[in-house]
Amino acid sequence: MGSRQEQDERTMKVVVVEQAGKVSVREVLRPVPIAQEVLVRLDHCLLCTWEQRMFAGTAKVNFPFVPGHEVAGSIVQIPEETITGFSVGEKVTVKTLDSCGHCEACYQGFDNLCTGTPRKRTYDGIPSSGGLAQYIALPVSRIFSLPDQDLDTRFAAFAEPLACCVHSIEQADIALGEDVVVVGAGIMGQFHVALSRARGARVIVVEPNKERAVLATKMGAMEIIDPFAEDATQRILKLTNGRGAHVVFTTITQTTLAELYIKALAKRGRIIYYGSFHPDGDIAVSPNMIHYSERVITGSYSPTTKAFYTAIRLISYGIIDVRPFLSAEYPLAMAQEAFRKAQDPQTYRVSINLCET
Repeated sequence: MGSRQEQDERTMKVVVVEQAGKVSVREVLRPVPIAQEVLVRLDHCLLCTWEQRMFAGTAKVNFPFVPGHEVAGSIVQIPEETITGFSVGEKVTVKTLDSCGHCEACYQGFDNLCTGTPRKRTYDGIPSSGGLAQYIALPVSRIFSLPDQDLDTRFAAFAEPLACCVHSIEQADIALGEDVVVVGAGIMGQFHVALSRARGARVIVVEPNKERAVLATKMGAMEIIDPFAEDATQRILKLTNGRGAHVVFTTITQTTLAELYIKALAKRGRIIYYGSFHPDGDIAVSPNMIHYSERVITGSYSPTTKAFYTAIRLISYGIIDVRPFLSAEYPLAMAQEAFRKAQDPQTYRVSINLCET
């Protein structure tokens, strides 16, 4: 038997979703980085809607599971065999969701749509996405140094959700002066507002919640529509002189809305379905309407590496302010309470501090 210190250096703590509604903190073996990997000590992990669905029992995952993917920390170990310009102690954020690197999608830069077989990650046999662990070993290609090394890692952890929105914005190809509608002003809707304004668009937000509407205005929204007080599509048409919006982002994942806002599009307009729909369902779309108007219906799934690289710079340079979206923070020992708080629809993001046990 080794000393307690030696044992501590070989192990780490992770948050495990044991079953719907129950999480625990377990001690497992710490990962050991191999050639072309580095070991990162994770400081903070945000609880995404995926973790929230897992806790609620609606995500398709086998329990137990170690979730988490919106993280940041610092490099603590670089094997001699790893060739990199990174340094021990460097603050980083990481892309925990793996891709194979050699399928057609990966070769073309769309690693978010990987069709290959990525590496499976487990901690003592427990499947994991890797974020709710005190340490993670990753290839150097999945590591992103913070341009501002003084940036608090609790805010650097927002790189992943912001990157998802950056990719969505790229899907829309927004031009200067276009009319952009963002349906829903949760955290992802708010990021779409800020990014669309950065692209030079007039942003119209559809959101009934007064507090979120106020924040959306601060993030750059120029018009707010309460869909419970008026017909949102008719108001959009009126604001655009009957033309319709050039771009619509639906961040509210209700199938009925997926169909409704197609009617608010201009000719050659683009609607982006951001986020997955739960439950899924069918919508009615006229092929002739698409043919004659050249409207584009597409989606946005997860971030590409390029989007991730862009997002951490937007945060580091202060172009996008993520501070309003940290709703609460809990120490590792209070993970159960953190997951419960994240279920509150009034929150944006809840963080688990992996350093505070």
